[in-house]
Amino acid sequence: MVDLSASGLGRAADRCRLQPLPAAMGAAVAELAAALLPTSCVVCGAADSSLCPRCRRAVRRSGTHPWYAQDAAELLPGAETDGDSSADSVLPVLAAGRYAGSLARVVLAYKNHGHTDLAAVLRPMLAGVLHQAAADAGRRGLVLVPVPGTRRALQRRGYSPLGLLLGSLQASGLLPAQTTVKPLVRLSGAGLRSRLHPEALSAAVSGRASSSQKNLGRRGRRTNVYGTMTAGNPGSLAGIRTLVVDDVLTTGSTIAEAARALRAAGARVEGAAVIAATAAPASDANNTKGGA
Repeated sequence: MVDLSASGLGRAADRCRLQPLPAAMGAAVAELAAALLPTSCVVCGAADSSLCPRCRRAVRRSGTHPWYAQDAAELLPGAETDGDSSADSVLPVLAAGRYAGSLARVVLAYKNHGHTDLAAVLRPMLAGVLHQAAADAGRRGLVLVPVPGTRRALQRRGYSPLGLLLGSLQASGLLPAQTTVKPLVRLSGAGLRSRLHPEALSAAVSGRASSSQKNLGRRGRRTNVYGTMTAGNPGSLAGIRTLVVDDVLTTGSTIAEAARALRAAGARVEGAAVIAATAAPASDANNTKGGA
């Protein structure tokens, strides 16, 4: 007999998320559970919806003015200049909105709490920022490269949050013209074990990995991820122009590692695009590429 109670459906959804299922199937199970089980707005707590109409409008408004957020991320690498990275300018990272308040709650609920129905809110925000970033970088032949997630995170969630968004944009024909999505960067298992900062390793074992990254100093945050990604042998991506895609920009260490791996394989990294960044620019919300 099938248990259709709220607790039974919740346990079934959890079991499915923990299995190494394809991302689309895991997301479908999570979305079905969200539809059938009692839910409340992830922002204000109003009943009957993961995001009430008022908060939905507020979140959408928060992503209507993309801005270049690289100046607030201290660990980003230099920008490309004539084929080389420059120490005088920072890799440009375009963000759809500020990682705070309602948008931060929506992103966290989508990533970590199975609210895949919130993809409908985040999808157009990511599409908008990708179109502008690709246009600024010169979209012809540009490859959109998602930052890879860990296998452990995929098994825990049952889906790849970033992969789900990019996959749906690609399937709907909503990616920027003359661009493609390719997972050129992957995690290096040996690098993940050998390069992990001791404090981060201890936190990962105890389930506190996310807070550890925040508490590490500048050198510790860089060491925490350095060498954990690879994009292939030197020269294997020669001549390929790329745009790194991630969900959130904080210190920039993760995007920096993805850029390092791509450049080590010979690719040119034109910039990055994210849904949200942790700090808004001081004045102009529509600042131009490279602006303060």
